Amino acid sequence: WKWIAQEAKLYKQKPALICERIYDQFNVKISESTIRKYINEIDAFLSNQIDKRTIQILKAQGKIILALDGQKPDNKGAALWLFVDLISNRVLKIVILESADHLTLHALVEEILKFYEVELVGLVSDKQGSIVKMRDTFYPEIPHQYCHFHFLQNLWNHIAAKDGNLHKELSKVVNNLHILTVSKTSKISFEGIGKASIREVFREVEQSLRTLIKARTRKFEHLRGVEVYERLNRYVEEMDQVLAAEDPDRKIVKLMNKTADSLHHALKETENHYKACVELYKAFQSIRKSLGKELDSETAEVKEASVLKEEKLKVLDEHFEEIWKKVKGFGGIMEKSQLRTFLPQKDTPANTIKQEWVRLYYSYRRGLCAYYDFPILAKTNSPMETKFSQEKSIFISRVGKEQVGSQIRIRGEHVLKQLYAGKQEIKENIKAMGTDYDRAQIIKELNALARRTKEETKLWKNTIHETLGLKSVLAKGKEPSKNKSRNKKNNFVG
Repeated sequence: WKWIAQEAKLYKQKPALICERIYDQFNVKISESTIRKYINEIDAFLSNQIDKRTIQILKAQGKIILALDGQKPDNKGAALWLFVDLISNRVLKIVILESADHLTLHALVEEILKFYEVELVGLVSDKQGSIVKMRDTFYPEIPHQYCHFHFLQNLWNHIAAKDGNLHKELSKVVNNLHILTVSKTSKISFEGIGKASIREVFREVEQSLRTLIKARTRKFEHLRGVEVYERLNRYVEEMDQVLAAEDPDRKIVKLMNKTADSLHHALKETENHYKACVELYKAFQSIRKSLGKELDSETAEVKEASVLKEEKLKVLDEHFEEIWKKVKGFGGIMEKSQLRTFLPQKDTPANTIKQEWVRLYYSYRRGLCAYYDFPILAKTNSPMETKFSQEKSIFISRVGKEQVGSQIRIRGEHVLKQLYAGKQEIKENIKAMGTDYDRAQIIKELNALARRTKEETKLWKNTIHETLGLKSVLAKGKEPSKNKSRNKKNNFVG
């Protein structure tokens, strides 16, 4: 049991390989299904040990800052909801919910407070409506911090949509250039070369241009459309300088000039688009700096949290009022109350995007600086998103994308607890494994796993595929497919 735990949890080995290694090292044959059963028991054991440590930590701590968020792994089933204490960074509760209204969430929060016997001193969320309503209805005196990361992401998404279209347009122009699209077998006569393939003659230029348009956006940091525009602009300037010294009557120079003209035209056509993206990017970075800057770090004077909070809000208010002054009246909008939300779109004018930023700020304002009332600096719940992403990657590597949603609902609780606990704590728990573990508690965990599995798979055997009859008729007389997809329904590995 202990050896299998090390293999599966510390060295991330899959059941098939664990079977091989057991046979190689101990000359014992064990089936993969038995290994999976053991891994389920090991997960139950580790969850129990992690929960015990959480209880000890919170007993000494006495209070929690509660971060909560839902994970919707697919469009088929319920969502997994995660409740974490940001002071200790411990998982408090994980549940599967079909609906997460404010009453349901309140009942779960009360369960947490009662079970751990702790005081709720703060909430952190993405500003979901049900969480805001829960707090306003049942915990109006508790400070509720709206996640800075998600606020900034809502601003950034509008720039990213616009910049993504800039990159798309420039890439389309480059990919449709004559020297990149002409048939590889098409040959013409070049002075001093003879009859040769255009693609072969311009091979180095093609490689450079295809490399130029390869870029990636980094959230909050970098825009690929802007980068590609600036790269192409520099490249065209160099082309102009080089071509100025060449004989314009040569065939190769004529084709190169035609290429340069196409790129000049593309840059001119997208210039305003580029400038708008640059303008928005600079404005975003200024907002980001104001939001992240702690005013007390600039002075040796120690100030009360309430004073710092008011000073920070004053700085942010001034920042967004300055933006509002510049965009007030654009599109006929004269009052903030006229502002309406909209989804990020590629062709939204920069001033309209800034108006949306103003609306977003005043929508978030009351929760952007609530962290000043917390015992620790907790501005965001973005680490929860990171853990969700890590958990999903683990399941994709085990069962593929098709079954990832089901496995998250069935086994996500164990994986998330282990991710939050960290490798060192898992290693300590495995090292301390003995024969004196709480068997009753493990059985309880296994029963919970069985219930989740039953709930998740209850419709699998009875699912009727309405199109099977149609497909079977159309398949008559067809050659059998050589690349049959594997059925991954039972491919889970612990």
